[in-house]
Amino acid sequence: MATSDDLSGQRIARLRDAVATTGLRHLAVEVTAGPDLVVALRALRPLDASVVVVGPTTAASALAELCPQAVLDVTTGRIRPTEHADQGAGGRPGGLWIFSSGTTGTPTPTYWPWPDLSRGVDWDTVHGDERWGIGYAPFTYAGVEAVSQALGRAGRVDFLTPTDLAAGTGARYDVVAGTPSFWRMAALHRGTDEARPQVHTVSMGGEPVDAHLLRLIESAFAPQRVLQIYASTELGRIATVTDGLPGLPLSVLDGYGQTGKALAVRDGELLVSSAPGAPYLPTGDAAVVRDGRLHVLGRRGEVINVGGVKVVPGHVARLLQEHPEVVAARIYPVRSSVLGAVVGADIVTLPGTDRDLVVQRVKAHARLVLAPAEQPRRVTVVDEIPMALSGKAARGE
Repeated sequence: MATSDDLSGQRIARLRDAVATTGLRHLAVEVTAGPDLVVALRALRPLDASVVVVGPTTAASALAELCPQAVLDVTTGRIRPTEHADQGAGGRPGGLWIFSSGTTGTPTPTYWPWPDLSRGVDWDTVHGDERWGIGYAPFTYAGVEAVSQALGRAGRVDFLTPTDLAAGTGARYDVVAGTPSFWRMAALHRGTDEARPQVHTVSMGGEPVDAHLLRLIESAFAPQRVLQIYASTELGRIATVTDGLPGLPLSVLDGYGQTGKALAVRDGELLVSSAPGAPYLPTGDAAVVRDGRLHVLGRRGEVINVGGVKVVPGHVARLLQEHPEVVAARIYPVRSSVLGAVVGADIVTLPGTDRDLVVQRVKAHARLVLAPAEQPRRVTVVDEIPMALSGKAARGE
């Protein structure tokens, strides 16, 4: 676990001076850890530089299209000029370029002005005594947005893995933010009641949230507030939910609430309008209205073709995770000589549970809640669901 207490003001000042001396205005910044992001934000925002946030999943070809003048290694302070070093900033305004996760396609960059992320707050001044924990990958929009908010409100920021949080030895947090996968694993690995961290606000986004996950979080951390965020790299926060229920309230449909954006569902596809009067455009997510709530199922392009029937993995995972013994589920295709593919499921169950019995019960549950093509033919109990670099559950077989 790394904390903002480890960050030296002198390091930030040296980095700022080094960049200012070069006169470079359009930089790519390599970010592999949360403290790197904090240093980069605090060093470069006062320069009003144009900054491309580069993570381990950023392709060189995608970065080259933005023509940065140099690549900045925050850890070492090295500035490596590129072939575009003498071209100037090209009229690019000061702000951040953040790449999408590229879950079902090529990662694409979106520009965010500095004030939109910092909300006008001066990050060089500590504005409160809150303690934040952040489990998002620092090179994602969610990670950058969470750190940006924390720098304006917190006196301390911890960058956490699920295990860090679960073994928090009674630490008190005002806010902890991470993906639903982060929270599932943290709840699974929680320690004794004495060591359980005190979390006032649980914040999560990036993946669907189901009722079982909310129950897990309540049991493991007993937060006073649970904040669900539906957002995208391109549009930022689209909907924010604090009612403690899975899915989104139907008021987000054509509602233009606090975020000024509205959602709609057409033929199973989730659409968003960025402002009153703006057209509805695809988000890339699949969604369904059920039980008076809007449920986001995951990326629309992620389907398993079972004998011509398109199965949405997120839908299957959500219903399997309603079973009380399933902490997490990962759905993937299994090759079939007859149907082309069938559904496979890796599930995480509670410690000490008879795995063979859980498999039988989960298969019986699937027969009750899923259509025949959606029912997993292979169910395997695993210790944990692998997580991608983005902090979301890994996909694929």
